[in-house]
Amino acid sequence: MKFYVSVCIIAIFFSCTNKQEKVVRLDDLVSGSEIDYSQKDTFPEIEKVKELSFFVKKMCDSLQINKKNAEIDSLFDFPERFHPKKIDKVIFNQGNLLVYKHWKWSDSIKATQVFFNWLDQFGETKKSLVVGDELKVSKNGFILLLQDKSIVFLEFGSTFKPIHYIHKLTNCGFGKHWKYIVYQQPLKKTNWIDCSTDTTKCPLYPIDK
Repeated sequence: MKFYVSVCIIAIFFSCTNKQEKVVRLDDLVSGSEIDYSQKDTFPEIEKVKELSFFVKKMCDSLQINKKNAEIDSLFDFPERFHPKKIDKVIFNQGNLLVYKHWKWSDSIKATQVFFNWLDQFGETKKSLVVGDELKVSKNGFILLLQDKSIVFLEFGSTFKPIHYIHKLTNCGFGKHWKYIVYQQPLKKTNWIDCSTDTTKCPLYPIDK
């Protein structure tokens, strides 16, 4: 009888030790957090525009760019994290202007928030820009503009005249009131025009130059 009991105890012991040890995961330690990974936030894929917008066609005519040398840019950019209601992005394969990008939101507060969020990790080096900072953030030249509900970005392959392109945007239908203008010549440092506090330096009125 004692032998039988001993055998049972030994069998139970080995049975317990051979059981796979339960792995405790971080998810098990977080109480009350049920995450539906099927609904996890991801960057939305931009629907490809089938043809150039009316504004881009008008801009091509104004800058004497052959429309056949313009193609839709469908890559994802930072502002699209914030679900703009309008996206218009074009790559130019002719001349100094390389790209034109425009994002529009339903209200000015959202557009301003996106603008400053983007500045917090801007350019190829993801540098944080504060209004007035003079930093080199891109090998190419660019103009970044904030209007009431819109953000516009232009990129250039060589030295450009910012005022010329800002007035072209205005003449093509963007209006004359900009809040912030940031521009950088290729491999140079950023320049700022804060139209929200100093309108004397802002190109508020359209001129054809």
